[in-house]
Amino acid sequence: GVSNMRKLGHLNNFIKLLCNAGHSEEKLGFTHEEIVICLRLALLNEAKEVRAAGLRALRYLIRDSSILQKVLRLQVDYLIARCIDIQQSNEVERTQALRLVRKMITVNALLFPSSVTNSLIAVGKDGLQERDRMVRVCIAIICELAVKNPVVVAQRSGLSTILKNVIDCQLSRINEALITTILHLLNHPHTRQYVRSDVELEQILAPYTDFHYRHNADTSEGQLKEDREARFLASKMSIVASFRSWSGIINLCKTGNSGIQSLIGLLCIPNVEVRKGLLEVMYDIFWLPMPVATADFIEALISVDPSRFQDSWRLSDGFVASEAKCILPHRARSRPDLMDNYLALVLSAFIKSGLLEGLIEVITSTDDNNAVRAIILLGELRASAAVNYLKRFHEKKKKGPKPNSLYLDHIIRKSKASHYCRDQHFRPQRDIFVIKDTEDALMMNLRDSHILNHKENLDWNWVLIATILKWPNVNLRSNKDEQIHKFVRRLLFFYKPSSKLYASLELDHSKARQLTVVGCQFIEFLLESDEDGQVYLEDLVKDIVQWLSSSSGLKPDRSLQSNGLLTTLSQHYFLFLGTLSSHPHGVKMLEKCSVFQCLLNICTLKSQDHLLKLTVSTLDYSRDGLSRVILSKILTAATDNCRLYATKHLRVLLRANVEFFSNWGIELLVTQLHDRNKTISMEALDILDEACEDKANLHALIQMKPALTHLGDKGVLLLLRFLSIPKGFSYLNERGYVTKQLEKWQKEYNLKYVDMIEEQLNEALTTYRKPVDGDNYVRRSNQRLQRPNVYLPVHLYSQLVHDKTGCHLLEVQNVVPDLSYTVRSPMLDKWEGIKQLKAALWALGNIGSSNWGLNLLQEEGVIPDIVVLALHCEVLSVRGTCLYVLGLISKTRQGCDMLKQHGWDAVRHSRRTLWPVVPDDMEPHPNPPSLLSSVPSSLSLASDSTSSMHNSESDSTQPSMYIMDDERLENCDLSDDPPMYMRPKYKDRSPFNLLASSRFRNRLLHSLSLSGKKLRSNSDPKGIPRGRRGGVEGEQRRKRTVTEPSYIFGSSDPSHKNTQPFFQPERSHKKQKYR
Repeated sequence: GVSNMRKLGHLNNFIKLLCNAGHSEEKLGFTHEEIVICLRLALLNEAKEVRAAGLRALRYLIRDSSILQKVLRLQVDYLIARCIDIQQSNEVERTQALRLVRKMITVNALLFPSSVTNSLIAVGKDGLQERDRMVRVCIAIICELAVKNPVVVAQRSGLSTILKNVIDCQLSRINEALITTILHLLNHPHTRQYVRSDVELEQILAPYTDFHYRHNADTSEGQLKEDREARFLASKMSIVASFRSWSGIINLCKTGNSGIQSLIGLLCIPNVEVRKGLLEVMYDIFWLPMPVATADFIEALISVDPSRFQDSWRLSDGFVASEAKCILPHRARSRPDLMDNYLALVLSAFIKSGLLEGLIEVITSTDDNNAVRAIILLGELRASAAVNYLKRFHEKKKKGPKPNSLYLDHIIRKSKASHYCRDQHFRPQRDIFVIKDTEDALMMNLRDSHILNHKENLDWNWVLIATILKWPNVNLRSNKDEQIHKFVRRLLFFYKPSSKLYASLELDHSKARQLTVVGCQFIEFLLESDEDGQVYLEDLVKDIVQWLSSSSGLKPDRSLQSNGLLTTLSQHYFLFLGTLSSHPHGVKMLEKCSVFQCLLNICTLKSQDHLLKLTVSTLDYSRDGLSRVILSKILTAATDNCRLYATKHLRVLLRANVEFFSNWGIELLVTQLHDRNKTISMEALDILDEACEDKANLHALIQMKPALTHLGDKGVLLLLRFLSIPKGFSYLNERGYVTKQLEKWQKEYNLKYVDMIEEQLNEALTTYRKPVDGDNYVRRSNQRLQRPNVYLPVHLYSQLVHDKTGCHLLEVQNVVPDLSYTVRSPMLDKWEGIKQLKAALWALGNIGSSNWGLNLLQEEGVIPDIVVLALHCEVLSVRGTCLYVLGLISKTRQGCDMLKQHGWDAVRHSRRTLWPVVPDDMEPHPNPPSLLSSVPSSLSLASDSTSSMHNSESDSTQPSMYIMDDERLENCDLSDDPPMYMRPKYKDRSPFNLLASSRFRNRLLHSLSLSGKKLRSNSDPKGIPRGRRGGVEGEQRRKRTVTEPSYIFGSSDPSHKNTQPFFQPERSHKKQKYR
């Protein structure tokens, strides 16, 4: 007979023949059926290598359904199942069998045989106990098959196998893939029948709800604790993943004995282990950072401070650009963030199920780590409760994140200083010590600072030195006293790089921050001094230039590494240069000492990324001059990494509100759109998209008329923003662009828009990562550093409805009637029909985001249809889309009122409002009215009740701020001080004094009582309830045409609101305010 080696050779040659000659029966000389019969014998060979080669040959042969049907008709599937079930040592054979199985699913999953399904499920169910290395592969194939052919999997109990493996798996990506398979089946009515959601889905809660839970009966007592922790982790991952999907939310939060009620009810049971696990679940669901496990509240609070240092903020990594992206708020005040809508719904469901009561039970019944975590969670979600800890937490939340690095603090302070210099309310700076304006007091401070007594620099009293440098008496600047000059000379010697005193200190030195702050104050002191001060300053700057020249490699005797730029305070010399660049006299000094020329020379050098990052991050760009020239050169001439960093730094300047950014920053960003590196051009495009939230920047961009279409869909979306203002509309309409885009959106872009939004949501809510250009590999990540944002992408219709001309265009094209027909007659049998329905919903939502467009929807009467879909649509993901769409419609007061008629409530507020839902009597100082005062924030809890009160903080865009350099010193020691550039108006900032106030204590306790207190809106006339006026206004709304937007209901600019709608089917007709 033929040897096994020869058989192996023949099988491999047959595969080569298939690859070269094709699958045509004429070319092969045999029918496919005859070939399968021959290959079938190979699967019965005693040698595993021959069997593996036979499986591989079958995989290459099966290329369409007809061949697959012949393979199944000849019952080859039983031989394939045999190969999968064979002993575990035959990994080569089993691997080829599983590859063949996947090929069969790809060709036609509906033909997949139950024989092979049984084998896959058997391995998936018991493989872990037998330490089978193929168990995860089999589970992955079962999941793939369940999506494409759920019937065959459900009939063989494959879904219960998937759910069992959910609790077995502690790897978040795999766990998420398993549970989302089940959630996908629950989403559609055709596949929902295979999952018993009340039984099977709630298996994932069992480790928490069953105190005696044992996943495997044979787990020994010694391993029980470790096994229980593993099950807790797996269960937590699957619960969180379930709350990231609409089918999971709807099934776990349904009325009755739902999964969410089971979980929250456990908080009332004094089981430390379960409570700890449940609190971790809550933190993950709401994207909150987990406090360290400690009974010390302050330590826990510091651990969740958003301003705490992160590794990505190092000079060697993302530096100031990364820090600013985390700390500084996005420029969008009104653009909807879909994550807000999603979290608002989840929070509403949790509160309705008793979350607040459960947390209070944890706080009051224990005094351990869980109580601390419960307090912080309650503060994150509600920001008011028990007086002491929550008051302190609330104050910290109100201050917001503050800069961690002196670099970002420097940028913000200089930006605020330039804005407030022209403010008539600008108040003189305040020193730490009360200063007596006498010569004796000055001399006493000089003596007490010890700077004249000895040369032990670190033992000097640096707080007093800072006070002396900020002394208000002008005699200090002109005093010829030798002691003053000795004071200056000693400081000068300490800070000069050549002395290696300040420059050699490590960055993590306990006094590092304080010394740098005093150094910057020393620079400002010398700038404001007489000619002697200028001489000292020139000496220091020239020494810095000499150090800079050596460290940058212009003189090859010293290298960057030996200079310790990454680890020592020498990098802070750039802050000194930045301080000089923000002062007109300082700029002259920099020019005189050739600092700018030195920096320009560094721009041309390679391997100087750190120096260029420091240069970009510290120079002041508010004035036209050489600083902008250097920035422009780095943006265009440096290495890819430096150009990318400099581009990202433009976002920092944008968010820091640097003066006249629209005059010069937009031009630099437009230049970056044509960078040869696509990463840089896309980063610039993203920053431009954010910049266009400000009308001044949008006008500047339109003025430049940039080419954007070469940047793909995102470039097109940025171009569409031009349509939101008359100037841009005219510019594009004259070129026939608007008409072409209308046709494109009706044909394909509305569907593309659905893909775009859902991809962004998937990336935010799951471990999914969008593939890099040209790379089909989907990158995933287990890390979640902070809560993601999903700002609504620009839609053509949302930009057109900003003006009556655009509205008229939509009316002429019959856009709304066509979209309304899709909503009223959806085709939910196929995914294509569901996608078309979602596209129509998003389009209608974008049209309804303005008063002009809302009138079009009102005339068509489509809003009730959207509400019905949100409540009753059989495809659960469509309900989620409807929730987002109702959020868009409720951006305007008119939209809110219309939704209220259908039982939906909406919270409307500007994103810059710190606490949009808060009792007015909690605020000690009334704020002056602003542009937003015409549209008060409201949380309406009954459609026939009076509107709720104005939020006293919503009417001010920023808190009172004062520039106080000396406060940077306080920041070194007082971790919960306000940001260095921000300070409230009250005099005594001690939290103990605030807490001691019985009046304040009573107010806080009063805010906890959720009685149905009626609150009247400040904007409403006293005796006219909204319900009575509603009829008249309703008549006006019905008669209004497309050319008459509803200004009665609020601001003429409806875009100033961030909204989340809620459905309230049962309610008490009372008004409430939540903190």
